Amino acid sequence: MRLGHKPDPPPPPPDPLPGTDRPSWKPGMCNIPEIEFLRGSKLGLTSTIVYTRRCVKPERTNSVDRDVVANISQPLLTSKTTVNLTDCSAVELPPCEPLALTVPLPFAAKQYPHLLFGIASNYDRIADGLPEFAHWLADTGAQLVGIVADADDRNHQFNLTALEELYARHRIAATFIPPTLKKRINGEGPPPIEHHHFLLVRELHARLVPGVTRWLGILDDDTFFPALLPLDAALARHDHTRSTWLGALSDDFGSVRTWGIMAFGGAGIFVSPPLAATVAAHSDACLRNQPTATGDGLLRDCIYAHTRTQLTLIPGLHQQDMRGDPSGFFEGGLSPLPLSLHHWKSWFRAPVAAMARVATLVCGECMLQRWRFAADNAVFTNGWSVAVYDSLEGIDLDRVEGTWQFPGREYDPTYGMLREKVPPSRKRSYLLREAIEDTVDGGRVLRQVYVYRPEETWEDKSKPYEADEVVELFWEL
Repeated sequence: MRLGHKPDPPPPPPDPLPGTDRPSWKPGMCNIPEIEFLRGSKLGLTSTIVYTRRCVKPERTNSVDRDVVANISQPLLTSKTTVNLTDCSAVELPPCEPLALTVPLPFAAKQYPHLLFGIASNYDRIADGLPEFAHWLADTGAQLVGIVADADDRNHQFNLTALEELYARHRIAATFIPPTLKKRINGEGPPPIEHHHFLLVRELHARLVPGVTRWLGILDDDTFFPALLPLDAALARHDHTRSTWLGALSDDFGSVRTWGIMAFGGAGIFVSPPLAATVAAHSDACLRNQPTATGDGLLRDCIYAHTRTQLTLIPGLHQQDMRGDPSGFFEGGLSPLPLSLHHWKSWFRAPVAAMARVATLVCGECMLQRWRFAADNAVFTNGWSVAVYDSLEGIDLDRVEGTWQFPGREYDPTYGMLREKVPPSRKRSYLLREAIEDTVDGGRVLRQVYVYRPEETWEDKSKPYEADEVVELFWEL
């Protein structure tokens, strides 16, 4: 999504096959904690599952090479057991066999009062996005400013103070304001949300703290940062005391041809205080004189019209202009660790907060780190999937698989030449559904639940119902 562009509605969940049994569980019915969690509504599992679990002991080091797919001689999937989630008294779980994996060191604790972020969206989307914002903003010292585009809607009584208090309860320092632009500068009617996005620069500049604020981040409401530490380190390589404009192009070069060279908003746009001061001073004139329809395009044209500042690209910021199955992106071994993700609740679905929990709780840059298990032709991509192939022979894991709709040469400048999509008949994908911090047998763990749902990959929907298959990884904390 380009900055300010209203996203497409989220795709509906896949229709279950005839006879698929996905009951609506009532909490507290099972006195076995492991089973009670698997019965949770977020997972939506079938009554009977095929279950595997491993207990992961992270071996931390500062010398992990993310470009290398580590080879593990043992199989990943061991001791599969059929579990009936409706009969708690008869459940016998398989042993949790240990698995040692070499991972990076955890992220160091740090505060970020020098980062000031801004979004422009409607009230409901800002409220709905709280869990994802909390993942990377809570307890960080960074500030969030939100323009609530529909705050003046006479048909609703939106309480911005209550919204701020809701965010504060999740330990986020947020300020939400109604639009300062009440009508179009050129024309009749209310201004489009793209104009509010552009005016974020002015609102952020008015709230920066001189001598403290270094970077103003202009985001889409579905821009997600797995962690602030690597983002902050990337920004720190640039001079915030000069007129500086940082960001990323779209990964689809067709979008670049259409919209031009600019920082695409979903990846995150960062401007220094001096550049923000110039744009803020000319913001009204830029709205009157620049014909661009998108918020990030307005910002680009204003920068070009009133400064000589050029865009500096930041590796790791991702616009993710792709629809459908994003597995190729997440399984592609991208290096460095993605600094930002986008489109995760509109153009495709990805549980980004659950994905990134392993990075913040366990092992820093280990999110999307990969291991190959030759014994069962499995590739584990941490936080995204366990992919089991019929054979790994001929699978070039150094190249990104073109799994999404319309992959092609337009993505070469970002990912290199893609490899062809592996058909479902040759690749069984267990996708991450949830990750929570828990206590198991007296020890703190991160529980990652990866689920293979047959009906999500079958092309022939007339095939008979089969049970979900679940791989659960218990990361020692």
